[in-house]
Amino acid sequence: MKKLLILILAISLLTPVSAQGVEFGQDATGDPNAVWVMGASGFLYSDRIVFTAAHTIEYFGSTGYLFAPGVKNGSDNKKYWPQKILMAPTYRARVGTDNTRVDDFAIIILRESMPMRNSVQVASPADIESFIREKAPVEMVGYGLQNEAMRTDLQARYNNSPHKMTSTIVSGDDLRKYLAAYPGWHQPNQTILDFGIPNNEKIGSNCDGDSGSGFFVQKSNVRYYLGAAGGSQAGITNCNGSFTRFAPNGGMSGITPTYKFLALIKEAEDFVANEKKLEAIQEAARVAAELKAKLEAEAKAAAELKAKQEADAKAAAKVFKNCTELNKVYPGGVALPGAINSGGMTKKKPKYDKALYNANKKSDRDKDGIACEK
Repeated sequence: MKKLLILILAISLLTPVSAQGVEFGQDATGDPNAVWVMGASGFLYSDRIVFTAAHTIEYFGSTGYLFAPGVKNGSDNKKYWPQKILMAPTYRARVGTDNTRVDDFAIIILRESMPMRNSVQVASPADIESFIREKAPVEMVGYGLQNEAMRTDLQARYNNSPHKMTSTIVSGDDLRKYLAAYPGWHQPNQTILDFGIPNNEKIGSNCDGDSGSGFFVQKSNVRYYLGAAGGSQAGITNCNGSFTRFAPNGGMSGITPTYKFLALIKEAEDFVANEKKLEAIQEAARVAAELKAKLEAEAKAAAELKAKQEADAKAAAKVFKNCTELNKVYPGGVALPGAINSGGMTKKKPKYDKALYNANKKSDRDKDGIACEK
């Protein structure tokens, strides 16, 4: 039995772990950028663009859905659907014993906008060098597992909130020094990425489900995006505390900086801009069609009302036998609106009423538009 446990521990130390929740992290419900992506994580870069890991797309394809940033995972959330997926053209999955995913980056373009409450910039090489020198706090918020129990507790797993780790970023040289100090945590031929993010029990650590979440530095209301979680891990427990322990100096996440993919981001931004133009044209056409339909309906209703009023007035207009009978009721006669007497001088003002005149038009002998004038 003891030999079996030792064997399991040895295998788990050498088995590649996926950077897919934050173990030992802090609750980050309401985070403006952390997005649940079909069991993994993403980072909302703009209202229609979500950054994630390429291998997350490999697992879940382009037909999965996403939730709005910062919400607690649950089936009652509004679903957002991808319109287009862009993968880093240089992405390479794990090969043989090389457990590193190279250029593990992808972009999900959404069909509709998510609420965007802050500003995000891709960190430049100069930004990252500055963050390294300053030992600036580097945060990551993910939707992955938060402890070993969640591996079997499906209810907790599918109703979890985003959690946050806060670390720093180290140079590629420091990442290589770390790996050299703990050769058991990586393969001899393993590709080493550009930068490292320390993990431990105090600051939090990557776990299954965090793949695609973004490492970032917060400055005022701007988040400087460094890179996606998922490329490589070393020396972490990955929510497997029964079998693994952190390396003596903690673990390390290797990341590829996203500034390498600016052309891909530009392609996504151009696509979104064009889609929004088309949507604006379609919306303008829809509004114009609705306005035209409304005006036509109002004109039709007005015409129908006028016809009804005229019909009602005609039906209500009394027909008099002769002028003697008419003048008993209308001493000055009845006339079309605006009619002018063409005969002799009259003493009394006629009743101007089109329907009433038309009903007694036979009594207008001089055809001046006034019947039975006096």
